[in-house]
Amino acid sequence: MKLVACPQCHAQYDVADIADETVRCPCGAIISANPPVAVDAAVKRCAACGALVADGEQVCSYCQAAVVRDPVPAGPVCPECYARNPEGARHCTACGVAFLPQPIRRTADPLECPTCAGVHLAARSLGGLWVDECPMCLGLWAPGDVMDRLVERVRERRRRDGKTACESAHRERRAAWQAAVSYRRCPVCRGGMQRKNFGHRSGVIVDWCGSHGTWLDAHEMEDIAAFVLEGGLETAPAQQKDGSWNLPADPARTAAILAAEQLLADERARSNERTQQWTFGPGHPFKGIGDLIAEFLKR
Repeated sequence: MKLVACPQCHAQYDVADIADETVRCPCGAIISANPPVAVDAAVKRCAACGALVADGEQVCSYCQAAVVRDPVPAGPVCPECYARNPEGARHCTACGVAFLPQPIRRTADPLECPTCAGVHLAARSLGGLWVDECPMCLGLWAPGDVMDRLVERVRERRRRDGKTACESAHRERRAAWQAAVSYRRCPVCRGGMQRKNFGHRSGVIVDWCGSHGTWLDAHEMEDIAAFVLEGGLETAPAQQKDGSWNLPADPARTAAILAAEQLLADERARSNERTQQWTFGPGHPFKGIGDLIAEFLKR
């Protein structure tokens, strides 16, 4: 991992696989793709959780992770204070900043809304994470694993505020119910996205592309946050006892599941049409029980 940070909004980006000399931050800043030169700094923070560690302490008293005093040169360099860190560090051992690189936009072309044809998405910072918002329908595109991070922040708030306090703050659903099944296109690759009931039981249907991100209709993020705060992920089905919600990070498997879902949806629609349409004598087709009763009353 080779990190750089935006000097304006402090968003982080991993430039290990970037061939260009610069990357563009959604805030408008142009950032050099060359990571800073590492400096040796005193270890004051735990690399795993960011908690303060005492001089000579070998194990973090907060998370029980081992404290690495002599990091190898291959470890990440902090994009804020330039301190060298141990391999796999999640926090800088000098200043404590979290290492959370965001997805890099590969093209400068604006993304098109999956719902509103011809409408371009606009970048927006959501809790320090960059998402794209539609100015028409107010839907949100969360690139990469940004959706996972937003959910984790809500779960962290639940742990910090206490489960009982969060569960008592029930709120009504705000997102509109989706009356018809609609498979949307990923704004990046234009491939079909998979529909998923968040947490299996929240009733919030998100659209997910295994390669590029997650689409949320207007107010669905608020409904998901309320579901998480009320303990929805902690009472997940048996197959998700770890509280996770995210889909398998395998684009090929996701595409296969999507194709199967679309075939089932098409077959279900054809089956419903066959069962709801009958013929009462030659040349008298009708649909539904209302037409049947009306035909009987005519006789």
